[in-house]
Amino acid sequence: MIKIAADSQIPSVEQKLSEFFAEKFSLELFTFDELTSNDLRDIDALFVRSTTRVDKELCDQSSIKFIGSTTAGINHLNIEYLDAQNILWSFAPGCNASSVTHYVMSVLAELIQEGLFSVRQTVGIIGYGNIGKKVYQLLSALNIKVFAYDPLLNDSHLVTMEEVLACDLITIHVPFTKQGAYPTSQLINQSHKSCLRDKILINTSRGGVVCEKLLSQSSDLIYVADVWVDEPTPSITAIKNSFIATPHIAGYSIEGKMNGTSVIALECAKAFNCLKENKSIDYQLMQWPHGLENIVRDMHAHGFPLAMFNSELDLHSLSNQFKDLSAHNLASGFKSLRINHPPRHDFDAYDYQNIADLDESINLDFFHRLHHLSDQHNESPK
Repeated sequence: MIKIAADSQIPSVEQKLSEFFAEKFSLELFTFDELTSNDLRDIDALFVRSTTRVDKELCDQSSIKFIGSTTAGINHLNIEYLDAQNILWSFAPGCNASSVTHYVMSVLAELIQEGLFSVRQTVGIIGYGNIGKKVYQLLSALNIKVFAYDPLLNDSHLVTMEEVLACDLITIHVPFTKQGAYPTSQLINQSHKSCLRDKILINTSRGGVVCEKLLSQSSDLIYVADVWVDEPTPSITAIKNSFIATPHIAGYSIEGKMNGTSVIALECAKAFNCLKENKSIDYQLMQWPHGLENIVRDMHAHGFPLAMFNSELDLHSLSNQFKDLSAHNLASGFKSLRINHPPRHDFDAYDYQNIADLDESINLDFFHRLHHLSDQHNESPK
């Protein structure tokens, strides 16, 4: 029997393991801040989130053969140690790409409602990976001028960092790195103060990518952030100086979480050579429950489907709850808001095919492209 330990906040672990495993397994759940090396002595596989640091201290006395992280990043995994110990590991790149994209589009919806942004303005994207590409494709389909920068890619349509920073709104989608030719630590810093004047900056990547001191020195910058330096005790000043501030929940949709669970359960079954035959990850689109007429209304009024994004994600309320936390309950409140984040679905988990029946004069090309994105969403994550 394969013994598996999993973070208690990872959803539907047992269900997903049962779907993929052809052999018997046992499952133990743990609380991430109470896990010790003693808990892992006879464990074969460990499933974690970004809140658990996986290194020699945690694993050295164990018999672990597989580590699965339900995250898009691996900063919390000591890859060199795991490889040296021949411990197989996997993570879930792109698992929450639609969720974070939904968050960014919800921010735009809030800004449009407040009269702070319009579809006639320009958007710059730093980082053209899973999330950056989705944001780019959606904005392009809405006929918004969008530019993307990524020094690690050679796509012909990418532009320079300077051109992206010249846009009215800049959104960041990069991993946090300190080494390499293009480190992202403090990527946006005080040297950018003048070029960010009267701009909008969205950070859903990692807190350390943006120098938070910049915020207190840039009263004319509209800053939106879901990630912070020193989580779960970020700077109260940085939170207060943000137009929208949320406690690292951009990727916390139902699909984002379930995708992560599915990917590591599948990879774990492969690692132990017990994957059920012809088993893959399947998705089915749902019918839009919030009234297609609301999307049609928004497309006519703003050229942007506000309801498609803010019907599921109320950023205004989430931000107010976060900003109401005080210094003495910041850490516990940060964790509580994440754990109790309201269930929400991604925009591309829904089917909008019948919208043309309501009004053929709206931008149907956007919905055709959205259908294509949904097809991509329905493919098994690689």
